[in-house]
Amino acid sequence: MPLDLPLQAVLSAELGQLIVTFNQGQFSAAGPGVNSSGRYEVTSASGDQLALVLYDTQGVGYHFTAQFMGKDLQFQSNDTPWTGMGSFQRA
Repeated sequence: MPLDLPLQAVLSAELGQLIVTFNQGQFSAAGPGVNSSGRYEVTSASGDQLALVLYDTQGVGYHFTAQFMGKDLQFQSNDTPWTGMGSFQRA
C-alpha cells in the first residue's frame, strides 16, 4: 500500500540521512525528521538472521526480523502501524 503524502515526505527526507545505532540494549535513530530512542531485545539469532523487539519510550514493543546481507541489514517490521520492509547500510 502506498504511503500517504506526509509520511512519504518524511521518508524521502530521511533516505541517506537517518543514523541508527544499537549499543548494549539501547537504540537511537536521528535524522532530519526523526529523533527517537529506546531499548531493544534480540529474541533469537541464527547465522546472519535475527529476530528482535524494539521498545519505544512508552514501552510498546515492535517485532522485527532481520538478515545481514554484506553491508546491508534487511529487515521486516511485523507490527502495525510500522508493518513493512526496509534496509540499512552499514557506514
